[in-house]
Amino acid sequence: MFSLLGSLLLLVTGVTAVCPIPAIYIEPTITRPFAIQVQNASYPVVHNRLMNLWQAGGGDQHLYLSPAGTPTSNLTLVDGVITRLPIRAVINGEYTATDNTTKLFMTQRGDPRAFFDVGYGCNQTDDKLQTELHFRGRGTLPGGHICVRLASGNRYEFRYSPPGNTASGRLCIKVTLAIMFQETAVVEEARELDG
Repeated sequence: MFSLLGSLLLLVTGVTAVCPIPAIYIEPTITRPFAIQVQNASYPVVHNRLMNLWQAGGGDQHLYLSPAGTPTSNLTLVDGVITRLPIRAVINGEYTATDNTTKLFMTQRGDPRAFFDVGYGCNQTDDKLQTELHFRGRGTLPGGHICVRLASGNRYEFRYSPPGNTASGRLCIKVTLAIMFQETAVVEEARELDG
């Protein structure tokens, strides 16, 4: 947990990271299987939930927050793209003008891929150093961020919000994507089921 002094320093300085962040480059390829934990402590309804896959038509798989979908701890990162062969993370389709966002999902098709860098950050709950996916851009377009918003069936879906997005017709919560390697992800899934 953040200490009171640490919290005050954050408010005064505006610095968000209170754990030491190594200043090293990490290749955007991870071959060790992992899951993705979503973090935004300001929104407990989404904080610390896992990214799951939901089978859609035509081989596509939609991305939802647990408990919706199938728990997934066998993702990899190939040249910056979240991969679960033969499908990859893309950003396309289901554009919504009210919040100016577009769906993030997994497919074999040639839609614009979602590219990520690998970096370090501080866990928002316990301030421990963690490995994260930092969104780089949609296809050849840099910038923007990944967010989650409430969809039908009381499920939270993953969306892309472009740089400078000021549309506010629907709440899409900006999230941190923390990498959880397979053994850690299995423990987190068990905790969610125990609930």
